[in-house]
Amino acid sequence: MKLKIAIILLAITPAAIAQVAESAFHVSWVTMKPTYTDYVSKTSSRGFNVGFTKFINERFGAGLSGGYTVLDDYVPRQTYTFPGGAITTDIFNYMYFYTLMANGQYYFKTEGLFVPYASLSAGAAFTEYTIFYNAYSDSDTKTSFNLRPELGALYRFQKYSTLGMKAAIGYDFVTNKSEYFDLKNFSALSFQIGIVLFND
Repeated sequence: MKLKIAIILLAITPAAIAQVAESAFHVSWVTMKPTYTDYVSKTSSRGFNVGFTKFINERFGAGLSGGYTVLDDYVPRQTYTFPGGAITTDIFNYMYFYTLMANGQYYFKTEGLFVPYASLSAGAAFTEYTIFYNAYSDSDTKTSFNLRPELGALYRFQKYSTLGMKAAIGYDFVTNKSEYFDLKNFSALSFQIGIVLFND
C-alpha cells in the first residue's frame, strides 16, 4: 500500500526545474558600431569575444569574458596649421579596444532549447588610440572602466547536445577619455554571434 502511494505521489509531483547546464564556454564574432563618433565612426566587424559562464541555478548565472576589437576611420587629405608651420596630409585613426569583464545573467526561460537572457557586465577596458599621418604617428593608451548591459539568447541544438549558439546585442560605455586627443568617453553598440559549448 505504501509503495502504491509513493508511486502515485511521484506521478503527480511536477518535475524539478532544471538549469540550462552546469557551465558553458563561448567564442563569438563581434561587430561594433560606435555611438560616440568624434574619433572613429565606421562599423567594424574585426572583433571577437570569449567567455565562461557558471550556471548558478535555473534563473541565474555568472561568468567572465574577454574581448578585442579594432576600429578605424579615414580623414581625407587637408592642411592643418599650428604655431610655426603647417602640414598637409590625410589621417588614419585607429582604436584598439581590449576588455576583461565579470558578468551576471538572468534567464527568462528555464527549459527548452531556446533560452533568452539579460546580463550586465563590468570590468576593465584597455584602449590604444593611434593616429597615422604622413610618415608619422601619435598614440595615447588608456586603462578605464567599462559597463555593458546585454540582451541575448542561447540556443542548444538538441536537449543534451554539447553544441549550441549565442546571439546578443549590447551597449558599451567606457570611461576612456583622452586629454591628448581631446576625446570624451567612448560608447558603442555591439552585436555578437558565436558558438557555445555546454557542460552538463
